[in-house]
Amino acid sequence: MEIIKKMENIIFKSKTRKNLIIYSLVGGFISLLNIILVWLLIDVFHISTLLSTSAVVAFLFFLKFVIYRKTGFTE
Repeated sequence: MEIIKKMENIIFKSKTRKNLIIYSLVGGFISLLNIILVWLLIDVFHISTLLSTSAVVAFLFFLKFVIYRKTGFTE
Protein backbone atom coordinates (compact mmCIF):
# COMPACT_ATOMS: atom_id res chain seq x y z
CA MET A 1 0.00 0.00 0.00
CA GLU A 2 2.84 2.35 0.78
CA ILE A 3 4.39 1.68 -2.62
CA ILE A 4 1.17 2.71 -4.34
CA LYS A 5 1.08 5.99 -2.41
CA LYS A 6 4.70 6.70 -3.38
CA MET A 7 3.91 5.99 -7.03
CA GLU A 8 0.90 8.33 -6.89
CA ASN A 9 3.11 11.06 -5.42
CA ILE A 10 5.66 10.59 -8.20
CA ILE A 11 3.15 10.39 -11.03
CA PHE A 12 0.75 13.07 -9.81
CA LYS A 13 3.41 15.38 -8.42
CA SER A 14 1.89 18.46 -10.01
CA LYS A 15 -1.54 19.41 -11.27
CA THR A 16 -0.13 19.91 -14.77
CA ARG A 17 1.30 16.40 -14.90
CA LYS A 18 -1.94 14.92 -13.58
CA ASN A 19 -3.94 16.81 -16.22
CA LEU A 20 -1.56 15.69 -18.97
CA ILE A 21 -1.96 12.05 -17.95
CA ILE A 22 -5.75 12.33 -17.75
CA TYR A 23 -5.91 14.15 -21.10
CA SER A 24 -3.70 11.53 -22.78
CA LEU A 25 -5.56 8.52 -21.39
CA VAL A 26 -9.00 9.93 -22.18
CA GLY A 27 -7.86 10.96 -25.66
CA GLY A 28 -6.50 7.49 -26.39
CA PHE A 29 -9.65 5.83 -25.07
CA ILE A 30 -11.94 8.12 -27.08
CA SER A 31 -9.90 7.56 -30.26
CA LEU A 32 -10.03 3.80 -29.87
CA LEU A 33 -13.75 3.91 -29.14
CA ASN A 34 -14.28 6.14 -32.19
CA ILE A 35 -12.58 3.63 -34.50
CA ILE A 36 -14.51 0.69 -33.07
CA LEU A 37 -17.92 2.40 -33.13
CA VAL A 38 -17.54 3.78 -36.66
CA TRP A 39 -16.41 0.37 -37.94
CA LEU A 40 -19.29 -1.32 -36.15
CA LEU A 41 -21.97 1.03 -37.47
CA ILE A 42 -20.68 1.24 -41.05
CA ASP A 43 -19.38 -2.27 -41.75
CA VAL A 44 -21.47 -4.44 -39.46
CA PHE A 45 -24.80 -2.62 -39.34
CA HIS A 46 -24.50 -1.05 -42.83
CA ILE A 47 -25.58 2.41 -41.69
CA SER A 48 -24.70 5.38 -43.90
CA THR A 49 -21.21 6.80 -43.37
CA LEU A 50 -22.50 10.33 -42.85
CA LEU A 51 -25.05 9.26 -40.24
CA SER A 52 -22.70 6.87 -38.47
CA THR A 53 -19.81 9.29 -38.20
CA SER A 54 -22.05 12.16 -37.11
CA ALA A 55 -23.70 10.09 -34.41
CA VAL A 56 -20.42 8.67 -33.10
CA VAL A 57 -18.69 12.06 -33.02
CA ALA A 58 -21.61 13.67 -31.18
CA PHE A 59 -21.82 10.81 -28.69
CA LEU A 60 -18.07 10.84 -28.03
CA PHE A 61 -18.07 14.63 -27.62
CA PHE A 62 -20.51 14.35 -24.72
CA LEU A 63 -18.80 11.24 -23.33
CA LYS A 64 -15.45 13.03 -23.26
CA PHE A 65 -17.05 15.95 -21.42
CA VAL A 66 -18.56 13.61 -18.82
CA ILE A 67 -15.26 11.77 -18.33
CA TYR A 68 -13.36 15.05 -17.90
CA ARG A 69 -15.91 16.20 -15.32
CA LYS A 70 -15.73 12.90 -13.40
CA THR A 71 -11.91 12.86 -13.34
CA GLY A 72 -11.65 16.47 -12.21
CA PHE A 73 -9.82 17.61 -15.35
CA THR A 74 -12.09 20.62 -15.87
CA GLU A 75 -11.97 21.94 -12.32
